[in-house]
Amino acid sequence: MDGDGVEFDVEVQRNTKGSHIRRPRFHQSMMDSRLLKKNQDFKDLKDTYVIFICQHDKFKENKLIYHVDKIIRETGKEFDDGAHIIYVNGKYRGEDDFGKLAHDFNCKKADNIYFKPLADGVRHFRETEEGRDAMCESFTKLADKVADERAEQTTINNIKLMMKNMKCSLEDALNALEIKGKERAIIAKQLQK
Repeated sequence: MDGDGVEFDVEVQRNTKGSHIRRPRFHQSMMDSRLLKKNQDFKDLKDTYVIFICQHDKFKENKLIYHVDKIIRETGKEFDDGAHIIYVNGKYRGEDDFGKLAHDFNCKKADNIYFKPLADGVRHFRETEEGRDAMCESFTKLADKVADERAEQTTINNIKLMMKNMKCSLEDALNALEIKGKERAIIAKQLQK
């Protein structure tokens, strides 16, 4: 999110199947669903950008960037509802700065990268022990977070099944699974939404 409240969702897509043209619609709907509070005016909805950085040239026109805009068919005028979709062509190799940057994002070795700040970052994370340790720590934290979220969702699903199939209350299901303390409060709150 930028300083004006505009939200950005950046997706990196390596294969053509994952960059289906209906996918940005899903991502924008997920962003929009979080942006308005109950009874807030629709005009308060901030702009959103879904940016797909594709390893391939999605539209096969050798452009670096493809802006997808909505138009009113009968008038040809732009329909600016604040929802923006941008595809970035990772295969683009123009002689301009964008072409060099697209090249750099595909480099595995820091010595082949044009832009020094990016080369320095790649060199740090790939070629120094401190950088590799930082990456490992980040991935470990991410893996732990995903595991915790999945475990919590499994518990919630189990509680729902107990309540439905065994006709027990939320309290009884929480007691049966011996869920206590902070975890109990978090799960109870999620189930009462």
